[in-house]
Amino acid sequence: MCGIFGAIGRDLNDSELQNIFYALEHRGPDGQGLFIERSARLTLAHTRLSVIDLKTGAQPLYSEDGTIVLVCNGEIYDFEKIRKSLEAKGYRFKTKTDSEVIIYLYQEFGLRCFDHLRGEFAFLLYDKQQQLLVAARDRFGIKPLYLSRLADGFVFGSEMKAIFASGLVAPKLDVAALDPFIEQDSENIRFPFEGIEHVPPASYLIVDLKTHEWKVQPYWSPAIPREVADPVIEPVGNAPAELALSVLRVLEDAVRLRLRADVPVGLYLSGGIDSAFVGALMARNHKSQLHSFSISFEGSDKDEGALARRASEFLGTSHHELSATKEQLWSHLPDALWHSELPFVTLAPVGKFLLSEEARKHVTVVLTGEGADEVFLGYHRYFQRAIRDTRQGVSGHGVTSARARRLNLGGLRGRVLQKFSLLIFHESHRSRLGLTRKEAIRPGPAKPMINAVQEARIAAMPLDILCFLGDREEMAHSLEARLPYLDHVLYDAAKVIPVDFKMRDGIEKAVLRDAAAGNLPEDIRHRKKSGFMMTSNPIDVFGSDREAAEKFLHYLSRESFDRARLFSYRASRLVRLMARIPAFSLLPFLGRLRRDSNKVLMYMMQAHMLHEMFVSDPQWLRSWKADRPGARENVTI
Repeated sequence: MCGIFGAIGRDLNDSELQNIFYALEHRGPDGQGLFIERSARLTLAHTRLSVIDLKTGAQPLYSEDGTIVLVCNGEIYDFEKIRKSLEAKGYRFKTKTDSEVIIYLYQEFGLRCFDHLRGEFAFLLYDKQQQLLVAARDRFGIKPLYLSRLADGFVFGSEMKAIFASGLVAPKLDVAALDPFIEQDSENIRFPFEGIEHVPPASYLIVDLKTHEWKVQPYWSPAIPREVADPVIEPVGNAPAELALSVLRVLEDAVRLRLRADVPVGLYLSGGIDSAFVGALMARNHKSQLHSFSISFEGSDKDEGALARRASEFLGTSHHELSATKEQLWSHLPDALWHSELPFVTLAPVGKFLLSEEARKHVTVVLTGEGADEVFLGYHRYFQRAIRDTRQGVSGHGVTSARARRLNLGGLRGRVLQKFSLLIFHESHRSRLGLTRKEAIRPGPAKPMINAVQEARIAAMPLDILCFLGDREEMAHSLEARLPYLDHVLYDAAKVIPVDFKMRDGIEKAVLRDAAAGNLPEDIRHRKKSGFMMTSNPIDVFGSDREAAEKFLHYLSRESFDRARLFSYRASRLVRLMARIPAFSLLPFLGRLRRDSNKVLMYMMQAHMLHEMFVSDPQWLRSWKADRPGARENVTI
């Protein structure tokens, strides 16, 4: 994977370019590339992580006739087959890299080229003859591509910090984006900073450089057919076995394609079926011994270290287990937050940050089990409740967001929380936030509840699992992750499977478990889901975490609240009291109140940390690279 940047309508000086390159260096430490066309006022930049074609794959890439310029982040799978078909049509390739096929697919098929792309990618393509810029993203949003609209153009970046480092956009926190009670949908995504948007998953944005007119166009839909929500009528005959075999075939193909690399490939391994199944298929299609990686947390009663070791023994991997303490998690919180650019309320992303650092010592690419729960219905209570609502006749029309359902914001508790939660914010924001909450509720098309909930969960993935538990913490260490469960060919096969075959007799991911029969031991195949990144206990800022959290408590000081003007300091004092409710309380309500209060404090703390990192003391304005040469590779002006 790599880092990409683009600007339309503005020229950048050497200092600003240097800041951009540094901001993206962790995404691509193996090379830098730059293309500038003064007449079009266009800049494209690239930082490279060498994975395929280590010698000639530097970017930007150019078509044979020089009319197409490309910077790409990601992997295009089965590119050798695509390349052969294009060569048969007369196209001549300059490199052996997978990204180059995008150029000639575009020349051959135009904007229908996306039908031929299978992978995880974000790219910027400049068509000189048509004076067009195409900014595109993979179907699930695995690879990030942010943007900001300028008065006379656009700026794009793999990370928000690159956009800010350019000097073209001033970072300012958006309080509405920090409000968890404001509904987000695929057409109304808010990020923590004002003016920041993204190229939506499964879409491309096209800009006419002559007029600066632009439009966003989807090229694929994750919509699930209505009929899959219907109850399956007995007898089912051979249907379960046939569906399981189809899943096995497509999943194995997705895994096989993701093993293609010119660098070492490994596996994130927990004790559950998702990653173990991927590992079994990797072992069957990979000649060299695999490295696997897991994390355990000292003092945790939810530690899956022994289960991961059991899976490793079966797979025959060279296993690496990282043991982390709460002190380590807290001490690396700023690093994880800097890379995620999104606040979170657990220390799980920090665990992923540390695990990725460990994995990078041994491999450059890892396969993961993320996405299996979203595709095959793995969140037991979450999806089972949606199935129950479907069968009871509750329509998906106007379904609350995946976020709201996960927060359990229905009923009296939800109404009370929504009302009093406004008091947490600074008084200057409350009226606007209340109005924004109402405006953000948009009725969607009527569909079965389970379909609506599953689609909403998939749409939300780029904002959490694929961000601060995925790409951002992995790429912090120049580690490329590949997600076979989020292969669109697999998804298209899975989305037509009836939900009763995915959630069967209360067993989640039943069809996936059926597919794993004969490929995994029975204890692993039937193991109940548990979080891969579970920490030992909920955050307890003034209790068990006090010593480790001590050095961050100044972010809860009055001065921090006054500087950021996001939250109410007076409300935070009340939240502090609730976070100190005796841990031994026998009333479940009080225990939950204590946990939720700690999450609120953690959220406030991290929002203030973001304000310091990006607004009050921007890191890209510091003398980061005073001792480094400013030379860049592969530069065209």
